[in-house]
Amino acid sequence: MTDLLHEACSRLDVVPARALVQGGQKQVHVVTHSDGTESVLKLIDLGLAADPAALERARREVDLLKSVDHPNVVAVSSDLQLLGDPPMAVFWLEEFLDGTDLRYGGSGWPTEHLLELGRDVAAGLGALHKKKVIHRDLSPGNVQRLASGKFVVMDPGFAKHTLRSGLTVGGQPGTRGFMTPEHLQAYSGSPTAASDVFGCCALVYLAATGHPPVPYKGDDFEYLQRLRTAQHIPLGDARPDLPDGLVAVVERGLHPQPARRYRNGDALQRAFEEA
Repeated sequence: MTDLLHEACSRLDVVPARALVQGGQKQVHVVTHSDGTESVLKLIDLGLAADPAALERARREVDLLKSVDHPNVVAVSSDLQLLGDPPMAVFWLEEFLDGTDLRYGGSGWPTEHLLELGRDVAAGLGALHKKKVIHRDLSPGNVQRLASGKFVVMDPGFAKHTLRSGLTVGGQPGTRGFMTPEHLQAYSGSPTAASDVFGCCALVYLAATGHPPVPYKGDDFEYLQRLRTAQHIPLGDARPDLPDGLVAVVERGLHPQPARRYRNGDALQRAFEEA
């Protein structure tokens, strides 16, 4: 991957500064431009077999992000580029986001910050949903909290464009601990905008309590059984200090039946604003 990284940087006229993610099929590096500004370089190793599914996921992610111009969705700053023929790797640039993702956000957040998280993530999802796109992998590593306090949705690599055929990928799409009941039927195309609503409310629940509403405890079967009905400790019981309005929004968003949740990101954003 070192040679691929150097070739990608040469093509884009940037210099690698530091690694954010290394290992496996994907590398993410902060890179520096000649004017001193920074971007994020994403590099996907397609392997000797030039994995067509990985290539299509990368194309989809870049095409999607280039079509969305919203302050709560990460921006792409270059086209997708291929290395080799057939391609051995693909790469592109995204805007550099300061701050940290929600994996390092702690817990016990006050009401104001929980509402900001819910509003911002829902607003980003609303922008995706307007493009008929479902993120379906909302997890702590996919939402960045900037130094300004704003939250930005990232990495729609598993995103499913509802106007295209779905991709079949190894294992279940999504992140254990942050999947939705619909993920159990993911390959039939069941995740919808309401699935992203569940994911957003799960992140608010995490920030409030320190754990997701349906935590993964190491046993797939046991986890999936709880996930089917979204079994969880009600937020009002876990955090009795929170206002009823905020609790009601989160609990509705975590309903096991998609039709009982908010319909999409825009509807969820309005609910958080009203709370």
